[in-house]
Amino acid sequence: MTTWIISDTHFGDRNLVGTELAEGKSTRPFATVSEMNECLADNWNDHIAAGDVVLHLGDVYTGTGWEMLARLNGQKHLILGNHDNPLDGNLAAAFTSIALWNVEVAEKIALTHVPIDLSRGRGLADRFDFNIHGHLHGRPAPTERHLCVSLEQTDYKPVGLEDLVARLRADEG
Repeated sequence: MTTWIISDTHFGDRNLVGTELAEGKSTRPFATVSEMNECLADNWNDHIAAGDVVLHLGDVYTGTGWEMLARLNGQKHLILGNHDNPLDGNLAAAFTSIALWNVEVAEKIALTHVPIDLSRGRGLADRFDFNIHGHLHGRPAPTERHLCVSLEQTDYKPVGLEDLVARLRADEG
C-alpha cells in the first residue's frame, strides 16, 4: 500500500482550459475539459492501485466534474480546498474522510490546501518542519519549508508521500 498526494484536480473546470488564468498562472495544456478530465483520471489510475491511500489536498471539481470521482482508484481522503464545499454530498460519497488538514506526525509535516505560515516565532513553525500544500498552481511555494503539489507542478500526476518526504529531507541538509 502506497500513500499518494494530489491537489487541484479541478475536474470539470472550464476556466482552466483555453483562457489565461489570473495572477500570471498559465492554462493547462488541454484543448477541452473532457481531455483534461480524461488525462487526470488516466494519470491517477496509472499510479494509484485500489488498495492505496490518496490524500487529495483540495479543489476537487466544478460543475459536473464530480462524475469523474467514482472512476478513481484508492481510498480517498480530502483536505478541503477553497473551492470545496464540506456539505457537498458528492464529496461525501467519494471520500472516506473530509478534513481541514492532515498531519504526518512522525515527519512533522502538515498537509493543507493553502500554504500555512511557518515563519519562525509563529506557533505552527515550532510544530511542523514542512508544509505540503496545493492551491498555488504554477506559482512557486512561499519558502523552502513548503512544497506545492498542485498538478501543474507534478506533471499532472499524483506523487508518493514517501518520495515527497525524502525530497524535503534531502533539501533540508
